[in-house]
Amino acid sequence: MKKVITFAMVAFMTLAMSQKAQAIEDPNPKGTVAIGAHVGFLPGIGGSAFADFVIVDSWWKGHFTVGGELLFRHWGGGYYNYNEFAIAPRACYGLNITKQFEVHAGLITGFGLSSWNDTSDHTKGINPGVCWGGVAGLRFFFTENFGVSAEFQYTGYGPYTNVGVAFKF
Repeated sequence: MKKVITFAMVAFMTLAMSQKAQAIEDPNPKGTVAIGAHVGFLPGIGGSAFADFVIVDSWWKGHFTVGGELLFRHWGGGYYNYNEFAIAPRACYGLNITKQFEVHAGLITGFGLSSWNDTSDHTKGINPGVCWGGVAGLRFFFTENFGVSAEFQYTGYGPYTNVGVAFKF
């Protein structure tokens, strides 16, 4: 719960500061698609692949996207090992600070599957579940269509800190 509150505070501060920024660029036009892949860490190691589609291009000086994400993670310690996978739709609000730099925040929900094993007593298990949480991140584009991306997210199924590449069409 503490992480969810922290995430909400960071998202609120990002949106509040964006209202005072003087150099806000035009939002991404409707129909813009951003896709990418991340390598993630903390806790464990994993990754994600995402796609965002701009459906509203002029909302509160930014744009609103819907999309989805595939998340996976492996982590463990001592006697326990966990493998987790999730398919999660997401909705984000994005703000272009400059033509190259975008910040975004949003909500994630979906379905996940986790498996675990305990080497001390040789037990194993598989647990399906619902994942939900949030995402806050940024993208910096070196060219009009290629850039880097970093996100902090909490879903319970994927890595919390992700870095990778992004493409915009």
